[in-house]
Amino acid sequence: MLLDGVGGSAILHLALDIHGLDRRRTRAIVLADLGGVRLRQGDVDGAMATWRDFLDCADGIRSVKVQAALQDMRVRLRRYNGVPEAQELRERAARVTG
Repeated sequence: MLLDGVGGSAILHLALDIHGLDRRRTRAIVLADLGGVRLRQGDVDGAMATWRDFLDCADGIRSVKVQAALQDMRVRLRRYNGVPEAQELRERAARVTG
């Protein structure tokens, strides 16, 4: 899903409000996408915080889409190897079971 800019971020926030906590898989995927949008907007801290929430939500979910989002996040975070939080997120993503 390609959602850049403020509009994309707003759409993803709306999806979180609509789907809420009752649909963990959907919530996890939306959080993963929102993290990517924030990173593309230059909000590295916001992306990492969102991806932290994504990892909390994704653990235990069996889904091809969630696994793809985990891999995508890990690849994007390679650019930030010198940032301890980025390394921590990549390590957590490698341990998420589904």
